[in-house]
This record gives sequence, structure tokens and C-alpha cells, in this order.
Amino acid sequence: MGLSGTLRLKQVVASRSRGELEQAALLAASHFGFHYFMFWGRFSARGESRGVRFDNFPVEWHRYCVARGRDLLPGSLRRRALQEVTPMLWSKSAPPRDRSFAKARECGLATGVSCSVRGPQAQWSLTSFALPHDGPAAERRIVSALPDCQLLACAIHYAAARVAGRSLDGSYPARRLSNELLSERESQCLIESARGKTTSEIAQALQISERTVAFHLANVRRKLDAANSRHAVTKALSLRLIAAG
Repeated sequence: MGLSGTLRLKQVVASRSRGELEQAALLAASHFGFHYFMFWGRFSARGESRGVRFDNFPVEWHRYCVARGRDLLPGSLRRRALQEVTPMLWSKSAPPRDRSFAKARECGLATGVSCSVRGPQAQWSLTSFALPHDGPAAERRIVSALPDCQLLACAIHYAAARVAGRSLDGSYPARRLSNELLSERESQCLIESARGKTTSEIAQALQISERTVAFHLANVRRKLDAANSRHAVTKALSLRLIAAG
């Protein structure tokens, strides 16, 4: 990701209002090479539910969708992406003769990827990144950016949940961890995960078994109340339990 990418991510995590979050998220998406971006999430607090949504999709596409009562993601992308646990490439999901995908390409949304994140209490979000041109070069660019996209999607989800909680409750009390600090081994595993390493690669780097790595990461997710390891990374960064870098 690099230092500048890490700084963009920290700006997202540190956002204290919807406006700050929107600006930080759009800048981060642009930094990672995407022209267009959309976030849509639903969060709850004290039995109430609130949606958080923002994007910079082309105005022409907005008009097309409003006029037809369509979702901003072409075809059935939103429904299908929310059923996935891994990023969904638009190129793998677009029917060859779907009119909405053809219109999206015409408006500048030629190809992209959508990343879903789920949290406690039925919270969910979908973050989409898009490019104005498709083709092999564009797809390679998206695939190379997938780890950054996943990490950014988790960071925005966490920040949006906090922002939504503040708007519903007037405040957002920090969740108390079951441990004051992560253990040294848990921190090491989480840091390696933040660098994009697999369980096998982490085990090799730390000279422990893959089963032990999985055990430590599961403990981290439990302590941080995180939906997955990427979500745990963003929460650990925001709480300064691990250092960015």
C-alpha cells in the first residue's frame, strides 16, 4: 500500500462526521487509481437503523437510474455482491447483453469491483470502485488493487458505523475491549495480515503453525468485535493497538 496509502486509510478511520468520511473515502479511492466510487451501508444503534450512502458516480448515470427507479449499481450487482464474502469483479458478473451494464459503460462506469462487509446486529455495507474503461489492462489494474480495496472497504464500514452511531445516539461510546491490549503474538499476526500475507505466509514468517496463526487472528477478531481480519486491522489502527506502516 505504501506510506501515502496508509495515511489515506488513517484519514478514513479518523473521520468524525459524514462529510469528513465522504471526502476521505473519495480521496482514498482516487489514490488507489479509481475514477468512481460508491459506499452504501446500513447501521443500527439502540434499535434504530440508519443508512449511510455517498458516491461520485456520473450525473448522467444518476439520472438514468432515477428515471427508471433502478439501483445505482447496474444489473443485479448489489444483491449479488452482498451475498459474497470476497470482492466481486463486475466483469465476472455482467451478462453480455444486459442493457443497464451497456448504459453504465456509456456513462463511464465500464468496469469495477464491489466489496461487502458485515458486522454485528445485521450491519452491512457495500463499497464499489469503478473505472471508465474496460479491457485486460483495466482488469489487471483492479486485481492488483484488490487488497487495498478490501482494506479500504473495512475502514469505511467501521468509520460509517461510528458516524451513524453518533447521529442516532448523540454520542458513540468507545467499545471496551475484552483485553486492554493484544498479546505480542496477536499483534504480530495482525500486522502481517495487514501487509496482505496469507495464513500460510504469516506462519512461515513467524515460524509457527498455520493453526496457531488462525487461533491468534480469531482471538483478535473476538477482542475487537471485528467482522473479519481486515476489519480488525482498521479497528486496531484506529485504537493505536498496532502501528501503521
